[in-house]
Amino acid sequence: MFSNSIATSARPAPASSSRIVEPSKRDVVSALVIALAFVLITRLPVARAVPIESDEFGYLEIVRNHWFPIHHTLFLTLGRLCGLIVGNPYRGFILLDIVMSGLALAATWWWLRAIASPKVAAAATLLLGVGPIFWGYGAIAATYPVVIVAASLLLGIALRTWREPKPWHPYSASLVFAFGSGYRSDFPLFLVPVFGVILWKHRWKRGGQAALVCAALTLIWAVPMFLEAGSWNRYEETNTKFAHNAGLLNSVWNLGMLDGAVRYSIKLAMALVWTLGPALLFVPRGIVRLRRSDDSRLLAILLAISILPALATHLLLHFGSSGYAFYYIPALLALIVLGIGPASSGLVADTDAENRKAIRLLGIAGSLALVFWFYPTNYDRPGWLGNHDLAFARYTRAGLSLPMEGHQVAYWRTANSRIPDRPNPR
Repeated sequence: MFSNSIATSARPAPASSSRIVEPSKRDVVSALVIALAFVLITRLPVARAVPIESDEFGYLEIVRNHWFPIHHTLFLTLGRLCGLIVGNPYRGFILLDIVMSGLALAATWWWLRAIASPKVAAAATLLLGVGPIFWGYGAIAATYPVVIVAASLLLGIALRTWREPKPWHPYSASLVFAFGSGYRSDFPLFLVPVFGVILWKHRWKRGGQAALVCAALTLIWAVPMFLEAGSWNRYEETNTKFAHNAGLLNSVWNLGMLDGAVRYSIKLAMALVWTLGPALLFVPRGIVRLRRSDDSRLLAILLAISILPALATHLLLHFGSSGYAFYYIPALLALIVLGIGPASSGLVADTDAENRKAIRLLGIAGSLALVFWFYPTNYDRPGWLGNHDLAFARYTRAGLSLPMEGHQVAYWRTANSRIPDRPNPR
């Protein structure tokens, strides 16, 4: 049934969608170079010189003693390597995040080019690039930019492979999935449905081969990680402890619906607002237009399976840092692109309509850049304002340099408040 649903939507595209011209290899390389240059110019001036957040101190402590840690293995391994290259462990993580932020923008552009014209895809990518939380995460030590890299690439491959399958699609998806799984431990849980859809289209021989390639690539980082762990028992013990602290203690079953699901819903919504801003107002219209667009069923299925696993987990178990919201960004940007401009018979409208879309996206991008640069982050504001800034505005230009000692969000009961001597796991 699922196969038939996608197959129906993946029939040859109508003439209206044929106006979407796939970017050439030269276009992709140019986009990557521009994206890397953009994040280098915008992140370096505001990047932290020293760690401030507890996660950052934790990363530095881990890489002092481990090459292949159990969690976020590739992130910490590559961060240590970058630290050796630049001669400073923390600056090594900054370099890594700048590179990943550039890759995230290039991947986002490539994903959006499957459903939008070049100028609209570029404008939407710029909107993400100046989103305060995304901007901030490119200037600190954090794992989250890779989420957008891998999710955008997988969605882009999935949509293209059901439209017109290419032999390289499943193997590229295997590389992306194996890398993302090694970089962030929760990645395979949330995006395995999208990866599965890609393999299913190429069943059986090529899909099976791609699955074996993914397993082999995973072993490249998993085997050293297991060897460094010392034994299966230690690996299992570490994961069980993490699941208890990060999952059960922070879940609705421990905190209740108000301090669990309701709090996580607000955190997710605010994180998205501080990333995409007013552009989110066009998501509902994008959903409506999705029903009338070319490839509507296929695109709807891909967007749904890319966010529902993360949404269920985040609302029921744990939504920690604002970077968790990055799992939703590729899908939301696609809906924004569909909803922000005049309606059309296909996914790409006439030139004037496309210009209006791009202008609106650029206008929102300009407002987000102003928020990042000029918002007066202050953790000492009375009442909820100080808590708001501590939770979300610490990724602005001002917030990136503010110390966080002695400040704690006070309006919600969390696992932290019940076990005050234990740092909040993320």
